Amino acid sequence: MLAVAEKVQMLHDEPTMKRASGPTSDVDRLSALPDGLLHTIMSFLPARQNVQTSLLSRRWRRLWRSAPRIEIDERDFGISVSTSSSTLEERWPRFENFATNMLLFHDNTSSLGEFRLRCRLHNWCHVDRWIRRGIEYCPSVLQIQILNYGLGVKLPPLVGSSSHHLKRLCLWNLIFDGRFADFLCSSCPFLEDMDLQSCDFCGIRPQGIISPMLNKLEMSHCSNKTGYPLVIMAPRLTNLCLTYGCYLAGISLCKMDSLVKAEIYIDENKTLSQKTQRELLGSLLNVTSLKLDGFEADAMMNENPDEFPTFSNMQTLDLSNCFLNEYELDYKLEALRSFIENAPCLEKLILQYCMFMSFSDSEWEIERKSMTLHPEDRYIYRCQNLKLIEVIYDHDHDHQLIELVWSLGISLPDASIKLNKIERWV
Repeated sequence: MLAVAEKVQMLHDEPTMKRASGPTSDVDRLSALPDGLLHTIMSFLPARQNVQTSLLSRRWRRLWRSAPRIEIDERDFGISVSTSSSTLEERWPRFENFATNMLLFHDNTSSLGEFRLRCRLHNWCHVDRWIRRGIEYCPSVLQIQILNYGLGVKLPPLVGSSSHHLKRLCLWNLIFDGRFADFLCSSCPFLEDMDLQSCDFCGIRPQGIISPMLNKLEMSHCSNKTGYPLVIMAPRLTNLCLTYGCYLAGISLCKMDSLVKAEIYIDENKTLSQKTQRELLGSLLNVTSLKLDGFEADAMMNENPDEFPTFSNMQTLDLSNCFLNEYELDYKLEALRSFIENAPCLEKLILQYCMFMSFSDSEWEIERKSMTLHPEDRYIYRCQNLKLIEVIYDHDHDHQLIELVWSLGISLPDASIKLNKIERWV
């Protein structure tokens, strides 16, 4: 706090300042600043230090109560994932007392700018009460991060009066009932950015994300237990990042005409059918940048040109951990050809840890001693705008990388090929 105050003081000090004699000679220029500027300064401080500013002077005594940002974070009290049970039992009561009193005495006469909560479910009743209180402040940014993975808390009802200012919504480990979809559709007219991590859609009714103004959506390892497909309908969505979780009935992406950038990750522990993977691809027709992680060759094989999607605007394609099934390299390259020939504007192709499984040298016995390549057997890809292929790898075994690069060079003679070795973290 003192460091911030000193910087602001220096900005407003005159080159020479006349000082009167006596105990009140020093000018408190920081306290003379308007509330709005002081609140901006306080927004850089943890919540605990914000409250401590009330001890500075009478001017600061109630200033924290009208701050437009409330952030309650267990880390301010030395609580983390590695905290032992005994230490947690000692520190949690102080954190609990602080959070409860801060929310109790904060001024709620006007809408809050941001409400951020980050903690575990050590005491469910208090955490639920904090969430409800934060929602009542009608914030424009609502961030609730519950850190107990696999142990979610049910999101309290969100009514229209508490969401008409909402622009960003970030929720971790929350459980949604059937009212959540209705809430997004009817009560969040200005919602632009949503981040859902490890959240569960439950109930007996179909659920989804239907938002007319949503611009950015990130969903990671969420699940849908309703028995119906999870419908995502956001006509103004430009950025989508989806890490596939447990969607037994699938995901339906509708009205994605404005989508520019998309990233789809399939966890290595999840198995998606060829049909499901292709349906996801068919929903991303207008993207200019596409990243796919974990997709298989079958999903990209163009066996029926009339049914395969065309990506008319795609300029960058990033394939990571794709084509790792047991097929021969020729089949995988044919699938790649089928896909990129339906992207006529493609300029850059990134193959990151693709085409063959990689092992450390100590775990792999190299058997192949020689290889013969036949250029006359290669097919020239029709990708006239493709200028750069970047191949990112960590190990090359059995000359597989040589064979891959040679095949790409023969099939795409107009494109430059760049090799980039990057060791993956184990």
